[in-house]
Amino acid sequence: MGRKVRIAVTGGKRGSRLAWYFSRFLLGGHGAGGSFLHPATDYRDAAFDALLITGGSDIDPQTYGAQAHPAIEHTDPERDAMELYLLETAVRRGVPVMGICRGMQLLNLHFGGTLHPHIHDFDLDFSHPHTPLPLQTVTLEYGSRLHDIVGQGELRVNALHHQAVDRPGEGMRIVAHDRNRIVQAIEHTGSPFMLGLQWHPEFMPYSWHSRKIFAAFVHTARTMQTS
Repeated sequence: MGRKVRIAVTGGKRGSRLAWYFSRFLLGGHGAGGSFLHPATDYRDAAFDALLITGGSDIDPQTYGAQAHPAIEHTDPERDAMELYLLETAVRRGVPVMGICRGMQLLNLHFGGTLHPHIHDFDLDFSHPHTPLPLQTVTLEYGSRLHDIVGQGELRVNALHHQAVDRPGEGMRIVAHDRNRIVQAIEHTGSPFMLGLQWHPEFMPYSWHSRKIFAAFVHTARTMQTS
């Protein structure tokens, strides 16, 4: 029997503990061990079989050469640098990656994509919710890896974001959107598991599709570990 799958879970020095506790619970439920990495840890020497980039503060516009926006108030450049380093390491090694909320946006930026700095600047057809409850309907693209994982074309999810993916990065495919056509999930076409979710599945451990997504993430890491 091989060793337990090691998942590196990223966050900031402050404000990321709740996401870490929920993520650790879901990962542990599928037999994986998690380690919490933030800018004050020795993240450059971390050993991991998969990378989970959690949500949190906005990515600093200077990180990706964009102009400041009045709606972007809380940034963490140290965290941006750490996560980009870990993401580059994960991509180079070919291990599974899942990005949640800002993690999805970071994935897109890494591959040369762009962001909408504030979706409320748009003239939206429908009110955009901001809630930890599953009150947002998202539609999944048939044939995507995400659709295959959950086996359903529509999900009810939470919504805690004000930024969103604009142009997808190289190799990134849009695989889910909401009623306003705002991007809700992306995946890399050249990777066995590189998934970005705009919602927070870790905050919905009671949801069957959250558990399926975490199960697929851990299963892919375990399969690649033993291959």
